[in-house]
Amino acid sequence: MITIKDIAREAGFSVSTVSRVVGGRRDVSPATAKSIQAVIDRHHFSVNRSARNLKRADTHTVLILVKGHSNMLFAAMIEHVQSEVRATGNSTVVQYLDEDENEVEAAERLVTDVKPSGVFFLGANADHFHSHAARIGTAFPAVVLTNSMEGLGKPAISSVSTDDALGARLAVEHLIACGHRQIGVIGGNPQLSTTSRLRLRGVTQALAAHRLPFAADSHYAATRYSLECGYRCAGQLLERCPELTAIYAMSDIMAIGALRALGDLGVGVPGQVSLVGHDGVELSGYTLPRLTTIVQPQLDLAASGTKILLRHIAGDGKPSYETVGASLREGESVRRA
Repeated sequence: MITIKDIAREAGFSVSTVSRVVGGRRDVSPATAKSIQAVIDRHHFSVNRSARNLKRADTHTVLILVKGHSNMLFAAMIEHVQSEVRATGNSTVVQYLDEDENEVEAAERLVTDVKPSGVFFLGANADHFHSHAARIGTAFPAVVLTNSMEGLGKPAISSVSTDDALGARLAVEHLIACGHRQIGVIGGNPQLSTTSRLRLRGVTQALAAHRLPFAADSHYAATRYSLECGYRCAGQLLERCPELTAIYAMSDIMAIGALRALGDLGVGVPGQVSLVGHDGVELSGYTLPRLTTIVQPQLDLAASGTKILLRHIAGDGKPSYETVGASLREGESVRRA
């Protein structure tokens, strides 16, 4: 994530001069403004309004860091967290991050000037907390939603999560119970995403228990969590492994993209290929056919997480690691083979 300091360094001017150009002030020479603007345009830099608001905030601000720009699972959770936090007299600032970005380093940057009273992480890579958690939990408490921090052992860093491996096993076991033996998977990069790594583990555990084939190079398509990537990967899976009769997508968004791709390829769902998603977002109930999915209880995650963070803010630093149940919701996208 490029900052105004990076722009200043590359342009060869002070941060204050760059700031005046970004702010549209006229007390900068035209030549200087043109030179700085060229660097700004080259990097498609825009003012981080959330960060600016954070610098003006007081210690009653709760920062909400969200991994990914198109994660529908988090939308309802953010709204609930904001409502609960504001009811206590705290304000909220929401900051969206790229799904591959290091959210702990981003948090460190955002709280440099003014420490928030606490931070929510919606979606996180546990590895980042093990290696970069020096200030988190001491300078400010934090709660991670959807990913477990159990085993971290840091004060005032808690988590509320579902069992991702179990959820993936439920999805694949359902497909197996319906008679499917050649199952493809669309998911994230397990090297970068804790969620993807755990869900892939659940997939391989279920398939191994039934002695079913699974080769990563033919049965697994690693991509980003988006409609477009789900669309593209569905076609790739069928090209690599035309005998597939089912696909498990690690998010409903991926699954919905895959559903559209299969339709465009003339592949019937569930007639020719069955499809299971993961998350239980509202949109999954309105697709045609209605998507079978693993449901994460969004409001339970948000309510429990808010309660814990407010406890940390009040001075209780004892970490807690809660797990809420996920369940399979049958729709119309799976047939019995």
